[in-house]
Amino acid sequence: MRKRVALKIAVSPLVLGVTMVGCSTTQTSMFRPVAATAQEAQSDQQSAKNYGLAQVSAQKGDMAGALGFAEKAVEQSPRDAGYRMLLGDLYLKNGRFLSAETAFSDVLALHPDNSRARFNLALAQIALGKSYAALVQLDRLAETASAADLGLAFALAGQPDRAVAMLEPAARTEGADGRVRQNLALAYAMTGDWQRARVTASQDLSPADLQPRMEQWASFTQPKASHDQIASLLGVTPVSDTGQPVRLALLPLAPNPVAIVEAQPEPQAPVAELAAYVPEEVSVPPVQYAQAAPISVNPTVAIRSETPAASAPARPVAPVRQEQARTSSGRFVVQLGAYANARAAQQAWSHASGLYGLSGYAPVTATVTLPKGTFHRLSVAGFETQAQAARACQSIKGKGGACFVRGSAGDAPIRIASRDTRKG
Repeated sequence: MRKRVALKIAVSPLVLGVTMVGCSTTQTSMFRPVAATAQEAQSDQQSAKNYGLAQVSAQKGDMAGALGFAEKAVEQSPRDAGYRMLLGDLYLKNGRFLSAETAFSDVLALHPDNSRARFNLALAQIALGKSYAALVQLDRLAETASAADLGLAFALAGQPDRAVAMLEPAARTEGADGRVRQNLALAYAMTGDWQRARVTASQDLSPADLQPRMEQWASFTQPKASHDQIASLLGVTPVSDTGQPVRLALLPLAPNPVAIVEAQPEPQAPVAELAAYVPEEVSVPPVQYAQAAPISVNPTVAIRSETPAASAPARPVAPVRQEQARTSSGRFVVQLGAYANARAAQQAWSHASGLYGLSGYAPVTATVTLPKGTFHRLSVAGFETQAQAARACQSIKGKGGACFVRGSAGDAPIRIASRDTRKG
């Protein structure tokens, strides 16, 4: 029987993302509202006690018992991001990937800058077969997290070539350790380049261990189910999961009550239609990956009079045309993602243009150099106003994608080779 734990040597970045269950005291208490009543204070004390019991049980290896305590802690203090972070970690440890996805999403709703929650959310989504959703999360970490932590995750999400492009420079840097090299070797294996995988892995393995490692990877690269690889890396057994209990759902804060004063009715007057507020240009948020989905088109609206005039035959009303950007000019763009090289950006556009229905739009890229490396930001161009760009981005988000609006800054058109071009 093959031991799954052996794979942890090669993929330690992923294991580290979830083995340190729990959060620091600061992280635990930072995002919880201050208790306003004695009853709320008592509830906080009980939740803190259950949180501590969950950590103790996890350290003893009792993951099922730890999960029970963590669920109680979250139920008693539902807006504590630290408690929900522990809950998500324990869902992963218990092989409950659907519940883990919900828990980490709740953490990000409370604390959007929690990188570990975003990374673990991506792992849960990969296990659920939601590769595009996982890539959205990983792309938002691309400019801040290390290549060693993200490289193999991109491979697991279906982009092994991108993983190699990230891990090769990381493996060549001074001070690179065996963890990075082994992750690179496994990424080579996932692309089918077994010769490079063997040569790279041999730098840190003895000849006696090399062949067994190659056999492990051969099995690893041919999963039978979407959760097989993640479950193998974490050393857990997936279970039937109906999702996080409803009682733990993260509810929005109740709005402050508004006093209503009865007043005398006033004559009605025409109400001016308010335009949607679009903020001025702000700083560029973290990179996001646009999940493929078609942009919705406004339906044709036919207006018919109750008593049509006989002398004026009805004319068909022209359909409302979808607002599209057909040129690379314009003051604003909708950014879809950021990629390590131009080829990856072109491949991403090929997916987005077909699956999002963006064939009428003009793709552009802008190169930016950051401490973590050089990135190619893929965007849709041609919007003269911020409101136009915001409407297009909102349509993408409505289909489950991710994007944001920014001002055009050195974006240049992408040259895409025709798919019909074939060598004679």
